[in-house]
Amino acid sequence: MFDGCTDLSYRKTTRQLNQVRQQTGATRVRTLNNAAEHEAGAVEQHLRDRAAELLSPTHFDGEGRPTFHLEPEASATGLLPPSEVVGAIGQCVRDDTGADISVEELAANPIPYENPKRTTAASIDDVGVKKQKPRRKAAPRESPAKKGKEKKRVWTTVAHVQHAGASYTLTATSVPAVLRLLSALLVASGLRKSALVFFTDGQRSLKDSIFAFWWARGRVRLILDWYHLQHKCKELGSFGLKGSIADKKVHIRALRRLLWHGLVDRAKAYVEALPHEAVRRPEVLERINGYLERNRQHIPCYAARAKLGLRCSSNPVEKQNDVVVAHRQKKNGMAWSEDGSHALATLAAVRRNGETDNWLRTGRLDFKIPKAA
Repeated sequence: MFDGCTDLSYRKTTRQLNQVRQQTGATRVRTLNNAAEHEAGAVEQHLRDRAAELLSPTHFDGEGRPTFHLEPEASATGLLPPSEVVGAIGQCVRDDTGADISVEELAANPIPYENPKRTTAASIDDVGVKKQKPRRKAAPRESPAKKGKEKKRVWTTVAHVQHAGASYTLTATSVPAVLRLLSALLVASGLRKSALVFFTDGQRSLKDSIFAFWWARGRVRLILDWYHLQHKCKELGSFGLKGSIADKKVHIRALRRLLWHGLVDRAKAYVEALPHEAVRRPEVLERINGYLERNRQHIPCYAARAKLGLRCSSNPVEKQNDVVVAHRQKKNGMAWSEDGSHALATLAAVRRNGETDNWLRTGRLDFKIPKAA
């Protein structure tokens, strides 16, 4: 179930299993499918029970939301020394080819620079796979209008939690459920008072869920993924501007340079100052500026973060999406029930965390971020 079903189809896994046992047809596809879903259900129940044990009523409510507020002094230990930050900012200015960016501008960015050894980084994302129809039936060829209709999907929330170079992967059926597991994981790992930094792609509902869940704890920061911010710059060129590709690239590079240095006000001013004859769709420009304004407090100086060796993206959770869900479930012709999709994601996460032996031998998971060597 852990080494077979999470990599191969149920059909191929049963074929290999029966070949090893030298009992042709002894284990059938449906039998293995049901067994995998049952085993995953046991893992999920175990995690719910562990979370209930770990989340003390004096510090967390019934949903796992923290009810305590960290003292202001605690956050200072989770930040890099000012001298390192000033040095990195100065290096950014010296390396920049333009002469219009100053140290003072970059230093004015309000987003602090966390110390990765004293901070817990969490990346959260939803991944969807095609949903299986309740029953198969022969249907006439779909019309062009129906072909464009959005397909129903089964969604799994995946979280990658990292501290001091070690990590743990969580999966659940919803964002609140995975955040509850995150609370329990922090307690189990002795990180209840650790500074928290979230990395997301800017999805509004996800961002709102994170802050609503953690607001009482205080000092929870969110960093907008640089790749998705770049995508907004490309959207400007693809849909908002007129002219040749070379002309569009000039504006895209200029906007990316400003945002790479965390200069949101100057980026918005640049978009607003684009000449009228270069604009094809003004509403695209308004949408981009609205996006920048909404995410202003989550756009750091990426250039300085890169100099300091800090993360600028949510790539780790994108990788976990591939390993835990997409690698097995996103293939041509595949469709999944909710139970089947979540079961495979749960088993893949157990395997990814190196917890397979613990579960098979004891029926329990360590459920904690490993200590750095």
